[in-house]
Amino acid sequence: MIFHATEISGFIALFLYASFFEWVLHRFLMHQLVWSYPFKSHALVHHGIFRSGPTYFLSQGEDLKLGKIRFAWWNAPLILGLHIPLLLWIQRLLHMNIFFGGMAALGLYYFFYEYLHFCMHVPKERWIEKTAWFSWLDSHHHMHHKRHFNNLNVVLPLADLVFGTLIPARDRLAVPERPGKALTLARALPQARP
Repeated sequence: MIFHATEISGFIALFLYASFFEWVLHRFLMHQLVWSYPFKSHALVHHGIFRSGPTYFLSQGEDLKLGKIRFAWWNAPLILGLHIPLLLWIQRLLHMNIFFGGMAALGLYYFFYEYLHFCMHVPKERWIEKTAWFSWLDSHHHMHHKRHFNNLNVVLPLADLVFGTLIPARDRLAVPERPGKALTLARALPQARP
């Protein structure tokens, strides 16, 4: 498949736009009582369970709280679907093929949001968790759990920078030791015989 400059431009522009969309959604729908569903499920439930400090992480054996990390299944089709008329209108207005690149960017951004946010609250020593980029984003997000109206971006903190809501995180919160992790480590080490 050959990608044209307009599709690539559409992808880049919409990926950057997604940072601002995420910021507005997070700031005004998820942290203010404009619509009860996103406010209740995020500000009250998610932030009520995942606070700052050790409760930032899903502790061992709390699988029932896994559903409080991700968006509901229908949020992705709704958010992406709302952008279809807008992208088609912009494409027609500019006479440029940006639709597929733009939708790909929005879909990828949404995927990154869900995956990175999940990795932040449910660490399992994945390869991505060992990167400097993820460490920085994780610290950035942990600071959001300390100060709810700051560091509203999870994926790309461009809007936080532009709108002045970025608070630099100084340290990364240490992942607590987990019994399952210690058990796996103990099995991997050679056992000393008495």
